[in-house]
Amino acid sequence: MRFIERLRLTDFRNYTAQDLEFTGRPVVFFGANGAGKTNILEAISFLSPGRGIRRAKVEDLARRANGQVAPAWGVTAKLNIDAEETQLAIGQVPERPRRRIVRIDGRNATGGELARLINMMWLTPAQDRLFTGPASDRRKFLDRLTLSHAPDHGSAVVRYEKSRSERGRLLTDGISDAAWYDAIERDMAETGAQIALNRCQTLERLTEEIAARPAGEFPKAQIALEGEIEAYCGDDRDPNEVVDFVAGMLRENRDQDQRAGRTLRGVHKSDLVVHHCDKSMPAADCSTGEQKALLIGLVLAQARAQAAHAPYLLLDEVAAHLDINRRAALIEELIDLGTQVFLTGTDRSLFDAFEGRAEMFEVSAGRAEIV
Repeated sequence: MRFIERLRLTDFRNYTAQDLEFTGRPVVFFGANGAGKTNILEAISFLSPGRGIRRAKVEDLARRANGQVAPAWGVTAKLNIDAEETQLAIGQVPERPRRRIVRIDGRNATGGELARLINMMWLTPAQDRLFTGPASDRRKFLDRLTLSHAPDHGSAVVRYEKSRSERGRLLTDGISDAAWYDAIERDMAETGAQIALNRCQTLERLTEEIAARPAGEFPKAQIALEGEIEAYCGDDRDPNEVVDFVAGMLRENRDQDQRAGRTLRGVHKSDLVVHHCDKSMPAADCSTGEQKALLIGLVLAQARAQAAHAPYLLLDEVAAHLDINRRAALIEELIDLGTQVFLTGTDRSLFDAFEGRAEMFEVSAGRAEIV
């Protein structure tokens, strides 16, 4: 079993110093709005690659009080991985406040190493608008899921966006030298192909898990990728062919991209398309409750697809808009997953269906106490 055994927050958000211990069972943080429940989940989310559940800047996370800002913040954790101990430390560098440092067992580590060690997913109230919001939100959601299957996916996305930005500068500056474009586009092609192939593999695994899951309180979703590169990846396409396809597409589109001043085609334009299976209806047209249930169903499917890697789940205010039957069904599914889950809610009664099978913490004014 894999679980976070100890967690310490130092000068993080509204916490001066908070120590928490867990046993591996589901964990519930309950308390009034603004008490600091989501801040704890955000701290946990920084134990995985990326910018956390709020996508906050490193320099915005240090505790603020009485007009003063703490010099640096830190989050440390002790992981219990099959009875073996691993220490994680994530924090701000005081002399370089915009930089975050990651240490695994005392040594500096990369985001890829962190992704191979920690498999984490989350749902937040901001994601309730996932199906009706911009495609970029759905891409980020899918890429987060993909990171569980392909730990180097995040670094590929960062490289692709950096190359796309460099190509964008050439386009807006009116540069026509083919050699400059060839070099940048080759890197975009390699990373873009990797991104597309990773996304397709994730979608395939999710689709298989959704199909295998019996009907229940959370409706099944039909999912697809809308993107020309992902479409080209079908039929077990050789990765080198995909690279050549992307490179050719970028080369052929240079004139049009120069007129637009930006790259018009690529994996940065793809979209995750979701339909409610039983209703044969786009998710965006479903009711708010149905959209929430579809989203939870997708995350549960992803968790089951990754069961062998014991994913950590962070569910912020997930029970608030569920009726009593769906809340009970969700809790039973979380128990059945056998993985460590962290949930928040304003009222302890929202989690009555755990019936003593979860660790309960009451959060008040930047302090969390087990009850």
